[in-house]
Amino acid sequence: MMKGKWLFGAAVVLTVMVACQMSQRHMEAPEEAEESDFEEVPDSFFCASDTLPMDEELAAEPLPVTVDELFDDFVFLFDQSNRIQRQRILFPLVITEADGETHTMTRKDWEHRSLFLGQDFCTVLWSSRHQMAMAEDSTISQASVEQIYLHSRQIETYRFERDSMTGQWMLVAQYEEPFEQCDLQDFLDFYRQFATDSIYQRSHLKNPLRFTMTDENLEDGTIAGTIDADQWFEFAPDIPQDVITNIRYGQSYRAHNHILMQLRGINNGLQNIFSFSRDDNGRWRLTAFEN
Repeated sequence: MMKGKWLFGAAVVLTVMVACQMSQRHMEAPEEAEESDFEEVPDSFFCASDTLPMDEELAAEPLPVTVDELFDDFVFLFDQSNRIQRQRILFPLVITEADGETHTMTRKDWEHRSLFLGQDFCTVLWSSRHQMAMAEDSTISQASVEQIYLHSRQIETYRFERDSMTGQWMLVAQYEEPFEQCDLQDFLDFYRQFATDSIYQRSHLKNPLRFTMTDENLEDGTIAGTIDADQWFEFAPDIPQDVITNIRYGQSYRAHNHILMQLRGINNGLQNIFSFSRDDNGRWRLTAFEN
């Protein structure tokens, strides 16, 4: 779970730190940021609105047509509504196990699945800032939600397709696969250790580390600069250590050297972005953080 206390403490610590450094003119100038790393993220990109109707409100009325325009609009409603899940699954659902064996599940055997694991945030992995536009593309016809189990090194995927006749999103398959069959294998193995081993994490931070944090009291709304690696642990948020989710809108990670891990709050507007890059020796490191 995300820590509650770090947000306020982080803002105070960093505001004081940056103010002091700027007044003394000793603050390090941020390294030249890649334009793709720090472009503004659209407000409409957050997970789910807190006005999404619950099952009891859905029972007596049809879904609005707009729920199928964007995959995000549909999948967050699908995640919370048992009724919608039963309506929007292509039964019998084909399920493929990690060993390759397949079986089917009928409507009467289906039980509600929480695709985002009942958390108050979801995780999305990107290889560039440009890819984020896919979340607002109403023309995509395939998407999937992955549950990535870091310790067992298994990925459970729920694959959705848009019906060509009705335009409705439908869950069409569920399958499991090991990390070895995933185009993110090397990054996921790195992240598993990064998230659980503080010594390993410290040795895989770029020093200095770029940061950008929101501060509504400032004219431009943000604090931007650098901190040294030791200061990272003074305000670093909790990050998922066992299971992470990933929504694939069509992004690919093959031959990647950069991964943006975006933590998006569900119903609370929270957003954190962790930027990871390979160094010259091919090692993954955290190079920037945005709140």
